[in-house]
Amino acid sequence: MAVSLELYELKNLCMKFSELGAANFAKRLAPGKDLISQRQAYREFQEHRVKRWVENGLVQGSRMGSTVRSKILYSRAELMAVDTAEKMKTMVNKHSNDDENY
Repeated sequence: MAVSLELYELKNLCMKFSELGAANFAKRLAPGKDLISQRQAYREFQEHRVKRWVENGLVQGSRMGSTVRSKILYSRAELMAVDTAEKMKTMVNKHSNDDENY
């Protein structure tokens, strides 16, 4: 199955991958700065999407305390990776369906 992408789609993918690389590099240099709160994750990546990713085991939050009400933190790099993978899957599947219609 060959997938053909438009030039702008390929450009956007390259930009996303470079952002992911930079985020993972920053995570290695300063792991603590990569963490964002659950509220911030919901704001940046949409609450329903983050909840779905957690339910499917794609991302995992870590509680920063021992109580039930302590803050949950997520890795921004992991959230960005899942977000990019989801968008890429949509793009590839769109083109796969186009190929089937011929």
